[in-house]
Amino acid sequence: MPSIKLFLRVGFSGDEISLQKALNMVHGNIHEYVAVLFYASWCPFSRSFRPSFLTLSSSYPSIPHFAVKESAVRPSILSKYGVHGFPTLFLLNSKMRVRYHGNRSFESLSTFYNEVTGFQIKSLDKTSRDKTRHVPKHENHKSSEQESWSFSWARSPQNLLRQETYLALATTFVLFRLLYLFYPTLLVFARFTWKRINRDVKLGTMLEHPLLI
Repeated sequence: MPSIKLFLRVGFSGDEISLQKALNMVHGNIHEYVAVLFYASWCPFSRSFRPSFLTLSSSYPSIPHFAVKESAVRPSILSKYGVHGFPTLFLLNSKMRVRYHGNRSFESLSTFYNEVTGFQIKSLDKTSRDKTRHVPKHENHKSSEQESWSFSWARSPQNLLRQETYLALATTFVLFRLLYLFYPTLLVFARFTWKRINRDVKLGTMLEHPLLI
């Protein structure tokens, strides 16, 4: 089963190279579908998603599975794929990209796989069933909504600094651009204001010290 071997080699440390391998499979029609998971090591939802994703890779051996770590790719790549929270799972082929919107239970995930791909799940052994059976209580009432951690204050300090630096630079560029565009108008207004202040000062001085004839 080549897809399982590929996934185990990639593991949960996937980077841009791993993502490119997945995209090459998609564009080359090497497999009917490819699964790509974007996750963050600091995200508790990503950690709880891991057992289900591992079981999916063995339950659907014809689908290569890739896990891409948030800190190992550029923020622009995450933005390109609309990844604003973690974990985020996609099923891809050369014609479509389908995003999973549901809870992290294996039953919900397998239903998603079946509906998108039409593939039937491979029978699981007892160990795999036990790993994916438990679902945290807070997930039971959110079957129609993907739970993800997207709050900026929850990111690791290194990634927060890296990603917010891009935002700060972009904001600074926009501010300087606006200053450049409005500089002539601001200069004229400043000169007008300065002349008016000088005139008022001179007028006040003349009123306080009238000329003696």
